[in-house]
Amino acid sequence: MNLAPDLDRRFVETPFRRTANGVAFREFGAGEPLVLMHGGAGSWRHWVRNVDALASAFRVIAIDQPSYGDSTAVAPDISNDDYLAVVAEAVAEICGDAPRIHLAGFSFGGLIAAATAVALGPRAASLSMTGGAGYGPPKGREFTLDSRRRLAKRLDRTPTEQELRAMHAENLARLMLWDRAKIDDWAIGMQFRNIERSRFDSRRLSWTGDTPRLIGAQTCPVKVIYGAHDAAAIPSIAERFAMCRAIRPDIETHVIPACGHWAMYEAPEVVNALLLEFHGRAREATR
Repeated sequence: MNLAPDLDRRFVETPFRRTANGVAFREFGAGEPLVLMHGGAGSWRHWVRNVDALASAFRVIAIDQPSYGDSTAVAPDISNDDYLAVVAEAVAEICGDAPRIHLAGFSFGGLIAAATAVALGPRAASLSMTGGAGYGPPKGREFTLDSRRRLAKRLDRTPTEQELRAMHAENLARLMLWDRAKIDDWAIGMQFRNIERSRFDSRRLSWTGDTPRLIGAQTCPVKVIYGAHDAAAIPSIAERFAMCRAIRPDIETHVIPACGHWAMYEAPEVVNALLLEFHGRAREATR
């Protein structure tokens, strides 16, 4: 399902379906499947400014990972491997007998996408990671994101909705968006809604060092993208690129100037062009 160019996906209710194991997904366009995986404490809405552009060339599948958004919750004590297996099983169901599946992940979703590509084996046609996680814990990070609990403790009362929105706006500035002018009402509301519906601690996977190993376990083309001011890139972007190249010397890398962690929202035209070119090239390579 695509919208006319003058409509904004942010302000349209988009129907979803669920897989047999409870993973919610939304579909846009037609062609080879391109599965989009969101970041921690997020939902498919991390990709809201990208789905229609990408659907010009692919059957875009934007999922809510287990225990996020409209997906059903997994057991609190689920192992990391079993969590990843739920996602891989859902992608296999959604994509059916498609012989080639493209994957794109953001932050926490970058590691999920890499693990899913490994699970798909030769069916994985290409993998991109924007602001990807999975390079170890963020040692030395100079800030802590605020929370409803911390705010209530400081105020010694229940925060108002206005106070919570202000808190989420500040969190977006600390971690997600480099240009404060891009922190609009929709982004604040999305952050508010996503946090309230997050039922899995993404740090369990995001703070592992598994992404380079996962990249090395596959042969499909890989592209790694970061905003130049990505506050989550600890170790640095250069160090992360080096870790990936040590495993896969042929990976493609790109840094987006004047952009933070959530590059798909802060610089959607740039990200859309990068992903269409990269995944499109992989699609055409075997035709």
